Amino acid sequence: MIIFEGTFLQIRYDADTQSLTEEWKLDFTQQVEGDIFRQPLEKALQAVKETQATKWLCDNSERRIVKSPDQLWLEKTYYPELYKNGIRTVALVNTKDVLQTYTAKNHLQSVSDHKINIEIFNKRLPALEWLKQQ
Repeated sequence: MIIFEGTFLQIRYDADTQSLTEEWKLDFTQQVEGDIFRQPLEKALQAVKETQATKWLCDNSERRIVKSPDQLWLEKTYYPELYKNGIRTVALVNTKDVLQTYTAKNHLQSVSDHKINIEIFNKRLPALEWLKQQ
């Protein structure tokens, strides 16, 4: 089921694996910040609540750099809400900015008190296979 489809991001829910998938796409046609960045992710949070998803695959390999206000929103709002609403297993596909991926992992672990299972991958397919086995 497609939750959001845009030029810069696709968010899907897979009922078989009870997982939410974010796949960022490299897009230079618009600035992806502020409401444009946050609104699809808010739809993803709503989908987590409605579907009771427990797994999340975030493929950031093509995502552009996140501006500071949006990074703060991810850390203070998005990640805590993912955990609060049931996400317990996370596969992160590396961005070109490895530091950003490890920052996401650290924040997810801190909001969950390390009760979340997180793995980092360099490619999408191994991440998806791992998520299916969890």
